[in-house]
Amino acid sequence: MCGIAGLLAKRPLPEERFEEFVRSSGLMRHRGPDNQSVIRLDNLLLIHQRLSIIDLDARSNQPFSSASGRHVTVYNGEIYNYREIAEHLSAELVTSSDTEVMLESFEQDGVSAIKRWNGIFAAAIYDKASKRLHLCRDRFGVKPLYVYESDEVLAFASEAKVILDWLPHFSIDPKVLSQFLWFGNATGRDCFVKGLRKVPPATHLSIDARSGSTTEELAYWSLKNVAQIRPSQSEAVDETRRLLESAVKRQLVADVPLGVLLSGGIDSSSIVAFAARHYGKTLDTYAVEYDFNAGGVSELARAAEVAARFGTNHTELRINTEHVEDIFADLVFQYDEPFADSAGIPLYLLARECGKDKRVILQGDGGDELFAGYRRYNVMSSYWFWRTASSVFRALPRNRWRERLKRVNAILNQPTRARTIAFYLSEEAPYCQPFDVISDNFRNDMSKDDWIEDYTETANEFEHLDRVQQLLYTDMAILLPCRYLEKVDKATMRCSVEARVPFLDNDLAEFALSLPADLKVRRGKKKFILKKALDGLVPASVLNAPKRGFDVPVRQWLTDGLYDFARQQFVAHDMGILDSDRLLSLLDSHRDEGSGSTALLWKCLVLAQWFETYRGKITR
Repeated sequence: MCGIAGLLAKRPLPEERFEEFVRSSGLMRHRGPDNQSVIRLDNLLLIHQRLSIIDLDARSNQPFSSASGRHVTVYNGEIYNYREIAEHLSAELVTSSDTEVMLESFEQDGVSAIKRWNGIFAAAIYDKASKRLHLCRDRFGVKPLYVYESDEVLAFASEAKVILDWLPHFSIDPKVLSQFLWFGNATGRDCFVKGLRKVPPATHLSIDARSGSTTEELAYWSLKNVAQIRPSQSEAVDETRRLLESAVKRQLVADVPLGVLLSGGIDSSSIVAFAARHYGKTLDTYAVEYDFNAGGVSELARAAEVAARFGTNHTELRINTEHVEDIFADLVFQYDEPFADSAGIPLYLLARECGKDKRVILQGDGGDELFAGYRRYNVMSSYWFWRTASSVFRALPRNRWRERLKRVNAILNQPTRARTIAFYLSEEAPYCQPFDVISDNFRNDMSKDDWIEDYTETANEFEHLDRVQQLLYTDMAILLPCRYLEKVDKATMRCSVEARVPFLDNDLAEFALSLPADLKVRRGKKKFILKKALDGLVPASVLNAPKRGFDVPVRQWLTDGLYDFARQQFVAHDMGILDSDRLLSLLDSHRDEGSGSTALLWKCLVLAQWFETYRGKITR
């Protein structure tokens, strides 16, 4: 697991600009503290920072050349089935790394080789013969890859901060700012900075290194092409269990210490169950309790029960988030773009603790999206009931439940399914006006509808599916890569820890996606088929326990611990984008009256800090 970066000059570039790019790449040294190497190939600069996981020998350092010398790669990730692929290669391998297998398979089979890579990756491969640069990213977007393009250069990096530091100035994309105000993150390939974009998941870019033009963009795999099947319940149970066990076993390969994050929930418990069976030695597991949950409902007991059943070396971590201000600016910078998922804070603190003795951790991301683990899937499975029942909000007194039902009713009464999905996944209710926190002169550049386009276009691609499946597929396409996987990658890699996600194994994920909705949600039971597959393996107390949310105390932070900090940030903001007076009024109302603007204030605090970070570079 590593950090990669590259700079392709479309026209002659002063030598010092190449040198400055190398220096900027040091901002992601946390992704690869074990080795940094740079190679210059005419007008192309390739940089690699290595976090050694498989084959720790220097022979596997990158940039790495194929046996023929034709191809050179810088690559971030793991190909878990690399040993299987190696059996079919004609080249004689000189390392035991997945990097060499990945590159030789590409040299032998070209772009079609990418379809067989079962793993998490972002790779740049340069073909010296054809003068083509290939960029590709894994199916579900676990590993990030940013690309910036102008008339002079094409630059790419695992973390956008490398590019933003290198650029002398840049401007804000109003469309993505709109997305952020509604969702707390960008929702597609476009980024907060104009000219900067993400390589979409499951996509390969082919770039002519002589001109710098992207001549081909190919989706080598697509959610749209997943065939819908209807196996019997027993067949689905057996196959789910077999594929999950295979995925976990495949992802235990590492030449460094490995552990599992054990929350006590279904997903992480199933990973522990299979990992303990195949690891070959005592498995290390970690459970966590945060100070803001002290005295509340703790999952430590369930995690301890699972650890005891499978004989793991179990550690309970207690994390203090009291001084969140001390790490706030660092994490806003780490996430590259404004990113408002507050759960990134405790996740970073957890990764920092685990990183003291682990380089690799397995955890359960993807299980909820594949097997329908969220409450909203239940609502969609009983759409007409909830659309009618939620209308009773008008008869309730003004309290939390009235506001919840009012929001649900507004969401379920949208004119199209796509708009219902978009509003359901936003932190703002359909009747809210988050644009009000933007100054009048900048608000004129923002379209009222831009924010919803990624969701409506994606949801419409799956309109032929039932409501539950349509929501699941939209989540897989947008919410999972743009929010949850982004949160995990940036928080863990900041601590030089590789996070693996067995549920997103190619074979398991494709099978789960192909199953009908009634095998995922049945009579109000979420994750129906997964629970059946784990019955008798994972303790019943885990399988039957209600899902517990992960509520970071943002409201409390903005009321006391971060109130003064937020006020200072809003006062200091003088870039003409945020409406400081409006924000100060909202902040005081939030503290004094408990108004419902917590999510919007948090997003604006992140924005203000991000603007402060890049003050002097932003030109509107």
